[in-house]
Amino acid sequence: METILKTQQLTKKFGDNLVLKGIDSEVQAGQVIVIIGPSGSGKSTYLRCLNLLEQPTSGQVFFKDQEINELDEAHLDQIREKMGMVFQSFNLFANYTVLENVNLAPINVQHLDQATANQQSLALLEQVGLGDKATATPASLSGGQQQRVAIARALAMKPDVMLFDEPTSALDPEMVGEVLNVMRDLAKTGMTMVIVTHEMGFAKNVADEVWFMDDGQVVEQGTPEQVFEHPQEQRTQDFLSKVLVS
Repeated sequence: METILKTQQLTKKFGDNLVLKGIDSEVQAGQVIVIIGPSGSGKSTYLRCLNLLEQPTSGQVFFKDQEINELDEAHLDQIREKMGMVFQSFNLFANYTVLENVNLAPINVQHLDQATANQQSLALLEQVGLGDKATATPASLSGGQQQRVAIARALAMKPDVMLFDEPTSALDPEMVGEVLNVMRDLAKTGMTMVIVTHEMGFAKNVADEVWFMDDGQVVEQGTPEQVFEHPQEQRTQDFLSKVLVS
């Protein structure tokens, strides 16, 4: 199986605060990795180091066997095109329609013509259940709908891997399910996904591997059954005892 992402001894410091403490990790093509752990454990920082939105302090990041943390900005942008990123906040352009938001990168970066971009973007909006919202503005949509547009926008670049940084944490509870359902469907297509989330039920049902992070390290990793039903590490057991309702 092809390794899509790999880190070796990845560290990240903010001032004197060591947030990531030498993480070795691998993500294989087609895998769904769900990262759980307490707030402040380094999950989002790790995710942002994978596409160098955060520059690692030391260590190496590889995308398909190519070390990327020494690349210049132009080459790095080419790599980033292959990594879709979905944030907590939707980051949609308010003065553009939904369709225009999804079209933006394919037209400006991949130089697709308008008709081809429209066709592709409309298909993606159908995929995330928003085929009827192409001409709407982001302000007219619910938070869950805006996040689904953000997912469609990331998919428009035909990425090799999708990174999700707590994609449901800014949503009202009734909107969480609609976004998780889109992500669940995406996982079924074989998309490689790395997801930071507090949604334990989703992690149990969708992940191929669950990684538990605490204090800047991956403390435990395994199948959902291994991590949730038979955690080996005391820190994992303590965390799950607080977040899982039996």
